[in-house]
Amino acid sequence: MIRIISGNLKGRKLHNYKNEDIRPTQAKVRKSIFDSIRDFENKSILDLFAGMGTLGIESISRGAKEVKFIEKRYRIAQLIEKNIEKLGIKENSVVIKSDVINFLNFDKDKYDIVFADPPYGKFSFEEIFPSVISLVKDGGIFCYESHRQNIDDNIPVKIKYFGNTQIVIWEKK
Repeated sequence: MIRIISGNLKGRKLHNYKNEDIRPTQAKVRKSIFDSIRDFENKSILDLFAGMGTLGIESISRGAKEVKFIEKRYRIAQLIEKNIEKLGIKENSVVIKSDVINFLNFDKDKYDIVFADPPYGKFSFEEIFPSVISLVKDGGIFCYESHRQNIDDNIPVKIKYFGNTQIVIWEKK
């Protein structure tokens, strides 16, 4: 069972989907991400490859005003909706059942924080980054979780490692 680690929903449990394709962000990794970003109050969040929606829901718990969850798998998107309903955060949440690449081609909104946690081995940072940067507000953050991979040295990012997992954080200046 996944638990929210901080904020007004701290300790609340999320419904889980028993599937080897779902890899919720581990609590210690989530804590590091949220400790690094810190300010979620009244922020707009985009949660790409949302999976169970853990990152977006944790953001709402910490004060985000709105989260868009993008998840193409229908059953998983339903699970996000179920968790949103259970936690009473419908007014802060929009679940979009879409392929992330298609969504990125059409979305014109801007976000304070964009999370991307694609299935490991798919969609490298360099594949996703060019499509995401136009959606990040000035001063906003793009946070990408993946297995360890090389990141172009010309892109100014902070990288943290947790075993085979890496977190890449880029801030739009």
